[in-house]
Amino acid sequence: MSKNEQSTGWLGIAISKLFIRVMFRQVQGWKRNVPNRAAGFVEIARDGSRLEGASLRTSAMRPRGVVLLCHPFLKYGMHYFFENNLDQAFLEQGYHVVAFNFKGFGRSTIGGHAFADDVLAIARRVSRDNPGLPIHLVGCSFGGYHLSHALARDATPFTSAVLDSVPISVRSYFTRGPLRLAMRWISGSRLAVPTGTCAIDHSLRGVRHLPIAYFYGRNDHFIPDASVTGLSQECEALHVVGFEGCRHLENHKKHRDRYFEEIFDFFARAEARKTAVPA
Repeated sequence: MSKNEQSTGWLGIAISKLFIRVMFRQVQGWKRNVPNRAAGFVEIARDGSRLEGASLRTSAMRPRGVVLLCHPFLKYGMHYFFENNLDQAFLEQGYHVVAFNFKGFGRSTIGGHAFADDVLAIARRVSRDNPGLPIHLVGCSFGGYHLSHALARDATPFTSAVLDSVPISVRSYFTRGPLRLAMRWISGSRLAVPTGTCAIDHSLRGVRHLPIAYFYGRNDHFIPDASVTGLSQECEALHVVGFEGCRHLENHKKHRDRYFEEIFDFFARAEARKTAVPA
């Protein structure tokens, strides 16, 4: 049993798993095979979740690294990246790409209660398969939220992280219906940290040696300007980039060229920084 499970207790774990099954039912159960251009895999997480994933290899003679993609809160899961051709941009720049479905999405099963565990499980696989290559995280909305909490547990496998359209608090995302009440309760309870429903600044302010970028749309009603200001003050090393005229998850759609320029410049700086630091 992990420290996270010990601190949560069996009742807390049971409540959290039930919460995932019931409250996230709207986005669960949609299934699609991985694209023909990708190799599918299943990774068994330490909590017993069977995580469905896809791996794509760049054709570059000297791969620059691996990009691990963490999907938003949509029923399409990791296919969000393939449908928007985001994987192609990374492949063309010499990066291998790995995407996966969080527990409960697609064919991924629910073995535990913390989505951050899923990120670290896939990261371990990526490290095994690509020894010596830099690993960059890119998380959109929900995926970036739980990526942030994963970093608080273990940031050592990674070279950098990019958070795109990530609400600072679950309370600003779930604003209506039963999910609003449930999220307000769980994010204010002792289950908030173990389940990853606490605000992201709670986790990010403790991650001091990993370059982290925060992208947001200036018209994203899930991310008020005041919350971005607060996050910047809590996490002074955060690289913040605003995109004009963009609502939630529109940054790469309306400003695709700038979006990837920002990402690849950030990756390059992070890689140079890691190379310069003595082992």
